[in-house]
Amino acid sequence: MHVARFEQIERAGDRATFEIECSAGTYVRSLIADLHDAYCVGLRRTAIGAFDVAGADPEHIVGLDEALAFLPECRLDPERARRAGFGQAVTAEGDGYTRLTDEQGLIAIAEPRDGGELKPVVGFRAS
Repeated sequence: MHVARFEQIERAGDRATFEIECSAGTYVRSLIADLHDAYCVGLRRTAIGAFDVAGADPEHIVGLDEALAFLPECRLDPERARRAGFGQAVTAEGDGYTRLTDEQGLIAIAEPRDGGELKPVVGFRAS
């Protein structure tokens, strides 16, 4: 858990509004409760990763490929794509979480393992 910013932006009587910038896994309701004699009436997420409510377009539904485009991509040949589709580690280099793709598109998100392998941790289709 990491809190980069915790700021009171409004107060009206016994109610206050806070803006909190934090990492995934942060229990915002617990942060408010730690103020003592306080509780969270409402909670609104305004941004996650590269996505921000301010830039949202209700007419544009973001597809999975676009949503994950910030991750590096590793294009696989048919045999490695088949193996990755079944959750098996494949020989490939990656720097952190990596999108595994083939000519048909997204197969999985993988994480690097020792020995120059990428292991699928979230699968989207079986090859």
